[in-house]
This record gives sequence, C-alpha cells and structure tokens, in this order.
Amino acid sequence: MVFLQASGPGGGGGGGGNRSPSPPSRAENVGRDRITLPVAPPVRAASDPADVIAPQSVALDAIPLASGVAYRMGTLSAAPSLGFSQGPGTGGGVGDGSGTGMGSGIGPGVGPGSGGGFGGGVYQPGNGVTVPTLRSQVRPDYTSDAMQRKIQGTVVLEMIVGSDGVPYNVRVVRSLDAGGLDQEAIRAAKEWRFNPGRLGETPVAVLVILVIDFHIR
Repeated sequence: MVFLQASGPGGGGGGGGNRSPSPPSRAENVGRDRITLPVAPPVRAASDPADVIAPQSVALDAIPLASGVAYRMGTLSAAPSLGFSQGPGTGGGVGDGSGTGMGSGIGPGVGPGSGGGFGGGVYQPGNGVTVPTLRSQVRPDYTSDAMQRKIQGTVVLEMIVGSDGVPYNVRVVRSLDAGGLDQEAIRAAKEWRFNPGRLGETPVAVLVILVIDFHIR
C-alpha cells in the first residue's frame, strides 16, 4: 500500500451579508474627490436629431458626502444601484452565506466552500496546508473470486481525511475489480486513521489520494 500526497492549492470558502433582501451592491473604494456633487438625472435633448445627452446640471449646492470618503463593501461584478446591500447572508461579509467572507459559503474565505481559502470544497496539500500522516492502517482482504481469477493490480482511491483524522467520502478513482477488490479497498481505507493535515496550527479536512496494491504471493 502506498499513501500519496495530492499536491495543489488550498480550498476553503466564505460567506457573509447584512440580511438585505437585495443582491449585493457594487464594491466602491474611498472617493478621490474633495467633495461630491449631487446632480440631476441626464436628460436627452428633444430637438437634437442625433439624440445627444444634454449636460448634467447641479441639483444642490456642493457639500461633502459620506460616499466620497468611505469604503462600501460589495462585489466587483454587481450592477450599480442607488441602494446599498451586502446580500441576504449574515456576519458582515458579502453574499448569501455566513461569516466575514464573500460568497455562499461559511467563514472568512471566498467562494462556496467553508474555511478561509478560495474556491470551494476541502483543502489539498500545499500552500501552507500539510499532508495528513498515517497513524494506523487495515489491510484489505482478497476475495475468493479474485483469488480464483488471479486478479492483481492497483485500486486508486480518493478520500477526505477530516480534521479528526478519520477518512470519509471514499470513492474509487481507478477500478481494478468492481464489486470485489474495489469494495475491499474502500472498506479497509475507511478504517485507516491519520494525524490530520493542518493549516498553520489548525487541523483541517484534506483531500488525498490512496493507492492500494493487490498481489498474490
């Protein structure tokens, strides 16, 4: 049996919002103008055959406005709006999730996953995420049918090692004997135990690849 590290970037996700029913507004940086000039909506000149937009006119006296000196959280792709919304989520971020991040996930990250990374799903070793280390393993059994047919080869499994070191979501990536040795490999892999992978000092769920060899001696 060979335990492999699946190198790749960290996963994660995020969420947020201010419980507003409206979609998140467009993000805005601190304004550079010393003052902001409220203007009337543009009016098209009726007598102009080219239908040229008439110049805007100042509707009020020029006064400093908060929008000119403050940040406004939102998304880069949102349409401009007169109102302000960070989305229907909770936690002070942007989106329909929860937490201080951006997206539909949970936590301080970005995307539909959970944790503090970018994207969705679980972490993969690399970018500060360490690989889980094996504590104990269970060897799979040969089935009587596989012995009779003298099947030999490799089953490649993909699984998630949780923050508690217990594997879950075990699935076959490359099959050897469907319904036979494949299932024995899955059964054994679920009983393996690990020291969990970590992001800094925090245990995190990590996606790994497990290669199990079957050979008749």
